[in-house]
Amino acid sequence: MKNIVFSLTAGLMLVFACVSMWGCSSVWDESEEDVSRTRLVGYSGDSLVVYIEEKKIETCLAKPLGDDCSTREKGTRIVVDNFYTEENVWKSDKLRDQYVVNVYDLVDDSTVIEFDKSKTRFYKWTLGRGSEDLGYFEWDGCSTREKVGSIRPWGNGKWRLVGSTEDCGYAIVDVEKKKITGYEKLDEFAEGCSDLWIHEGAKYCVGVFEKDTIISYYERYQDGIFLKDEKGVKDSLWTYELFDGGQAMNPVLTFMNSYVMLDIGTLNRNLLKIDFEEGKLLFWRKVR
Repeated sequence: MKNIVFSLTAGLMLVFACVSMWGCSSVWDESEEDVSRTRLVGYSGDSLVVYIEEKKIETCLAKPLGDDCSTREKGTRIVVDNFYTEENVWKSDKLRDQYVVNVYDLVDDSTVIEFDKSKTRFYKWTLGRGSEDLGYFEWDGCSTREKVGSIRPWGNGKWRLVGSTEDCGYAIVDVEKKKITGYEKLDEFAEGCSDLWIHEGAKYCVGVFEKDTIISYYERYQDGIFLKDEKGVKDSLWTYELFDGGQAMNPVLTFMNSYVMLDIGTLNRNLLKIDFEEGKLLFWRKVR
């Protein structure tokens, strides 16, 4: 009898708590939230931004002692938006049902290359159209497979895979032969460069000047960046030119298809446009 009374009392207390704190109808409500994330691939032309969208939905069931949540992967796709208006221009078909850690990069204004490191396989995406499975590529020489983080145009139907190990400096992809060749050391030209690519048959790179580089007999500035080709430095920008005299310690430079991302941190990211004809780095705009 006591057990019955106790159970009834506990039940009434739960009902009272339910009504007074939440309202019984909402205790077990289910809610959904879009927790998708994006990953920047690069910029096409003067107005388009290309990124990977990883679609995820989080479902939460509200309970008195805390929400019970789970996440469902809805697929990955390539998205192109207008940089200025943020309007969508194009979305690819779903790449796959679940997110896979592949490497994506623009090698020209209309082509995204996807590299599946686990299978040594490439896919070619033409923006506004669709994809082509380029198949398996044989790897020769030293291997940087697990370290590859980006892909750069290398002229004449070739790409350069960026990423190195202690024993291997980089790798070149020959698309026609479906072959990847690893090389132990970077070119002498690439010493001191943060990023390296080929444009219209000429090698270019960007990098950061060493600390205390002398501009003139009277002036020293700790930070500066440069653009050079095989003939030497084409252009340089110094901290005081970029940031009104502020010091920008250890900027990260990334080539992005006719642009260079100058990253000083999440709150200070800038795009520099490359004028190949004049050999100049031009400040374009800040980015989020």
